[in-house]
Amino acid sequence: MLRDRIAAADVDAMLVTALPNIRYLSGFSGSSGLLLVGPETRDLFLTDFRYKTQVDDELDPEIEVRIVSEDIMSVARAALSERGAARVAFERAQLSYKAWSEWSESDGPVLVPVVEWVEETRAIKSEAEVDAIRRACQIADETFELMLDAVRPGVSERELAGRIELELVRRGAEGASFETIVAFGERSALPHARPTGRELARGEIVLFDFGAVADGYVSDMTRTVACGEPPAEMIEIYEVVLAAQMAALEGIRAGMAGPEADALARAVIDSAGHGPRFGHSLGHGIGLEVHEAPRLSRKSVDRLATGMVVTVEPGVYVEGIGGVRIEDDALLGSDGLEALSAAPKNGLIVL
Repeated sequence: MLRDRIAAADVDAMLVTALPNIRYLSGFSGSSGLLLVGPETRDLFLTDFRYKTQVDDELDPEIEVRIVSEDIMSVARAALSERGAARVAFERAQLSYKAWSEWSESDGPVLVPVVEWVEETRAIKSEAEVDAIRRACQIADETFELMLDAVRPGVSERELAGRIELELVRRGAEGASFETIVAFGERSALPHARPTGRELARGEIVLFDFGAVADGYVSDMTRTVACGEPPAEMIEIYEVVLAAQMAALEGIRAGMAGPEADALARAVIDSAGHGPRFGHSLGHGIGLEVHEAPRLSRKSVDRLATGMVVTVEPGVYVEGIGGVRIEDDALLGSDGLEALSAAPKNGLIVL
């Protein structure tokens, strides 16, 4: 698909610099490299001495590898000139202005900006990719259930977050897929709260948002529980958010546009009078990154297709009191969504 786009766009090659895209196309999981993809010529991967053994283990053997000590962009420009390339596509969102200006001021191919060519291909997951995400979801599910015993008055947000990340690794994860969110009480109304030393008190809401990495692929799950009986308002909000999530999980279908998917959950929250308190989108794709195509939002131009894996995560947040978010990862099939997360959520868990 990428080679077809290169040929159709009348460019001679594509310069791939985003590391998740490099991993997707080549298998390389390191932190420094550059991939040149042509419509017909053999692909070329450039990296430095630190990764010499790693590329032997990871890279597709069909890809030519050069270990370089010079500036990698200069080597890429020279290699493309050697191949007779005149116009080269590059990832507009990835290349720095400094790198672009130095290239443009030198002799060599003209750079042509393109948007999300590789990301659009990545949005449809293969069976192997789905299997990896399933495993990441399973690890997160198991970790959540283990953490319920740790929800006790006096524990801090930071302590619970640390326990989660340790348990993810103990259960086989390569690590956490993003910085773990644990928020108590009124801080649960902060959608992306960072854990602090704040200690938990009885009667407070506890919001967990975390994920695992398995074989390079991520999960992303949110659960909201309570330590002791919470305010009645939070119990009511939990039921609204759960109903909104179930409406989306049951109603999303291939062919829908991102705003249509978002509207399924938003209508439930709006009808309950909490519309202004749901300020973020319904969800997003996951894969090698925790935020990737498609986007399930009011402003999205993405259209959903079979094989995509998305989050479904409505939330309601009451400033100064607390918030509820429930999030699952789901695979879009021909008949709708298959939930990949399985941690308990049907009714607010009061510990």
